[in-house]
Amino acid sequence: MEAFSPWIRAFIYDFDDTIVESERINDELFSGLLRREFSVDLSRAEQDLLYGFSWSGVFQWLRENGGLRHGREEVWSRFTAIKQEYLRSHRLRTASGFDRMLELPAIHAIVSGSTRAELTTMMENAGLDPRRFQIVLSDDDIPRGKPEPDCYLEALRLLGIQAGQGLVFEDSAPGIEAAHRAGVPVAFVAELASRDNGAAADYRFPSFQHVHDWAQSRVQARVAGADPNEGTGKR
Repeated sequence: MEAFSPWIRAFIYDFDDTIVESERINDELFSGLLRREFSVDLSRAEQDLLYGFSWSGVFQWLRENGGLRHGREEVWSRFTAIKQEYLRSHRLRTASGFDRMLELPAIHAIVSGSTRAELTTMMENAGLDPRRFQIVLSDDDIPRGKPEPDCYLEALRLLGIQAGQGLVFEDSAPGIEAAHRAGVPVAFVAELASRDNGAAADYRFPSFQHVHDWAQSRVQARVAGADPNEGTGKR
């Protein structure tokens, strides 16, 4: 992995269970749908295995290993209807301190394994303005999803930064692996994560409130042209 610069140019966020608490909802709604209507009963271990895969990866696994005999479009249309009905009466919980992160003078981007339509619906539900992010990448934009590094490599290309100038926020093992394979340092934020994958990340924080306090000097140092490690003995 490329050496991490002390100057952060870009924060690149996963979406589900990083910015909003949604994976528990996906687990319940999607697994319940598969069991009731498509005769696929995922064990808890299988749900954990699929946690963090892009939807393309989930459906590939279901076809090859889960016994799914129906097409993705049929399953997805039913899941979309069920999830939209749920979101009409429930507001997604947003990570505390995330609004403060967006105030930092850096590039902000989203790289998600959710579909574009699903991501748009969840952002609207959570009151998140997509215009606050320089790019928003979804499963629809990338041929190979996490844990392949393609999504983060594409984000680096579009943002015009080197891997060590970014910091990825991820909650899942496939997402952390994808970022590391792209050479980007990874922070795990525990607040909304439904599984604890912090040991695989480079940094671990309880919440974005804590990230903000840690990251502020690194962003401000870049803006001011000063090394935040100067005088600390760190490089």
